[in-house]
Amino acid sequence: MNGTKSESMQPITYSVPKGLRAGAIGGFIGAIVLGTFGEIGAIALNQELFYTTIARKLAFGDFSVLGGWALHLLVGIIAGSLFIGATAAIRSFALTTTRKAVWVGILGGVAIWIVVYVPVTGLLVPDDLTNTTFAGGAFVLHILYGVVTAIVSLFAGLSLRGRRQPSNSRRIRKRGMLPGRFRVLRR
Repeated sequence: MNGTKSESMQPITYSVPKGLRAGAIGGFIGAIVLGTFGEIGAIALNQELFYTTIARKLAFGDFSVLGGWALHLLVGIIAGSLFIGATAAIRSFALTTTRKAVWVGILGGVAIWIVVYVPVTGLLVPDDLTNTTFAGGAFVLHILYGVVTAIVSLFAGLSLRGRRQPSNSRRIRKRGMLPGRFRVLRR
């Protein structure tokens, strides 16, 4: 083997554009999960949901609830897309297994909490950063967001990343035995 891995042993990776698309799907689902648990927490604490507060401060007025959720989902899609796209660019973080997706998701959730939540909260709702209940809860929810985004992205978009076909697939394809787009009909 001359110290190199055979081609069949190389990990299957995905492109940055495919990572961006899968991340958008995962980020949308992750944002829904984070928002749902955030809403449950806000109700339990008899508080206004963070996204509603942000939308109100951005002058959404009567549409603060709807606007807050829309902004939250938009940020979730963009953050998820960039997060999973980055895993394609940085191969050591590529999502290849569910276990790896969990660990990379935890790291991504922490990074998104630092890069998105802390600055936005510091500018618009600084009291929430000094409140350990809100800041700690948001930290945990962003870790959950990262894990959900990574796992959903792995299964929704990246699991179809062009796996190698078995060596006998050419012979099967010539006979017209593969379903769908691989079917070859000869008369």
